[in-house]
Amino acid sequence: MLEYTLYYIHLPFVVVKHLTLARVLILLVSDVNSDSKTLTTDEYFQNFCIEIVNRHCFIRSAAIADVLGHLMATAYRQHLIPLLTQEESSRAAAQAAIRAATRNKFKSRIGELQFSLSRYEKSVRATIPIKNGEKIKFLLLLTFDIEAEADSIIIKRILPYVAENKDYFLQ
Repeated sequence: MLEYTLYYIHLPFVVVKHLTLARVLILLVSDVNSDSKTLTTDEYFQNFCIEIVNRHCFIRSAAIADVLGHLMATAYRQHLIPLLTQEESSRAAAQAAIRAATRNKFKSRIGELQFSLSRYEKSVRATIPIKNGEKIKFLLLLTFDIEAEADSIIIKRILPYVAENKDYFLQ
């Protein structure tokens, strides 16, 4: 299957979408009816990522991945130079999906996973599962500047926004 990368410029953000040919064709067909104000799933995910990046100045990027780790939408902070290439970001998403799938082992003893954080020398990465009951449907992947209090930002600004929009993800 062919893989396409489309670049959209939404001021003040540079936005990257990873789309398969099938998704491109669906978007082109759906754009024929421009009277409709209904967003496609890809457009909704893209807007969601942009809104997440807007939630705090220390958020570098936000991405939505499916349970297999395929990136569906990504937004970056204005003027940001990403630390990882697109290919490396895709691999990181796949690794995050694998880790999220294996974290249920101790759930009965330590409780439900809310999110996970990893602090590196140059950035902080977070994975937030978006679940339908017990099953993970999507992953919200975030990167933060190293000086960010990522735990606090996620609890106060990101989790409430995810909860407000959860119904759309679970359709």
